[in-house]
Amino acid sequence: MLINMGRLLSSVFLLFGVCFCFSQTITNAEYFFNTDPGVGNGTALVTNSNTGQLTQTFSIPTTGLSDGFHSLYVRTYNSDNNWSLYDRKSFYLKSFLTSNITAAEYFFNTDPGVGNGIVLSVNSNTGQLTQTYTIPTSSLSEGFHSLYIRTLNTENSWSLYDREVFYVKRFDTFTITAAEYFFNTDPGIGNGTSLSVNTNSGTLTQTFSIATTGLPEGFHNFYLRTQDSSGNWSLYDRQVIYIKDFDVSPDEINAAEYFIDTDPGLGNGTSVVFSNPSLSTQTLNIDSSGLAEGDHIFYVRVQDTNGDWSIYDSASFNIDASLSTESSLFKLTKLYPNPFSDKLVINTPNNIKITKTEIYDGIGKTVYSNIGSKNVLDLTNLRQGIYILNVKTDTGSASFKIVKN
Repeated sequence: MLINMGRLLSSVFLLFGVCFCFSQTITNAEYFFNTDPGVGNGTALVTNSNTGQLTQTFSIPTTGLSDGFHSLYVRTYNSDNNWSLYDRKSFYLKSFLTSNITAAEYFFNTDPGVGNGIVLSVNSNTGQLTQTYTIPTSSLSEGFHSLYIRTLNTENSWSLYDREVFYVKRFDTFTITAAEYFFNTDPGIGNGTSLSVNTNSGTLTQTFSIATTGLPEGFHNFYLRTQDSSGNWSLYDRQVIYIKDFDVSPDEINAAEYFIDTDPGLGNGTSVVFSNPSLSTQTLNIDSSGLAEGDHIFYVRVQDTNGDWSIYDSASFNIDASLSTESSLFKLTKLYPNPFSDKLVINTPNNIKITKTEIYDGIGKTVYSNIGSKNVLDLTNLRQGIYILNVKTDTGSASFKIVKN
């Protein structure tokens, strides 16, 4: 028999095993504290089905018992109407007062005495405190140190301290005095193409115009590194680039297409016919029928006489099919949190069942899809950015703009 008890739980958790030597089954059990009320007069316990061996966990309340030592007795009854001998376990009950934390203090390395540490303000609590503090270490020398924290409760009693060992290291601050870049092959430190850097305090944010003259079409590696005021060079940073020669005289545009939310692929969008192709500014009539309520992204791209497609241009827009109707799925559906970090909860009105969810990224690619009634989406794998969430239900669909932090 294993017993774990505590006044805070106000119960005893009991796990016991009983075995009869014959084929009888255990039909019921009873328990009592301290004084035997007589066989069959204890507090009944409901037993599981068994074949004479029983291993079962019970939660036994200790309400009404005073602080101090007590004895718990348990006995069982079998299918032949025989009671077992009791099994007994002694335990100790202790009442614990729940006191709020009213103050806290910290110190480094040497205890100045209870109440003499550096004061920390504490939030409202019910005896448990989870709080973040910023503790300055500017006065500490380099090396290992110990941080101690203790708290004071409403009973004016100080806790034992908690200790954490940490290491302080001072870093010299250098300014960036030079920079250089190179393509593909490292010419050696200091032998790259020099860049002029602005005045800085060790952190540099600056825009450079890098010439790519002489590089053939194709992929290339661009490398950049900096030198500080002590003469030390940094590791390089690398970016892969692609060089493409373009005809400076553009070809005439002879086709265009658009799509909404999801890219169907080049040439597979909805074709656009220009009423007057000679105009540089065109007005498009867009068919929005069949679109779900809510946020959407409109994309358009053009094709020239050489057969090359442009990069698309995009714009966000909103469909409000309900106008003044209060039952709008888009208006009544709640998303939280938004912006989100990993999980997004969809709360539809009147518990309307979700049948499918899809998420599109900024280039119209489907990055998440789920068929089913899931309303908590695990989007940990999505990159930071803005997305369109399409929610389909038994009563209709709606689209929403969501943001991943």
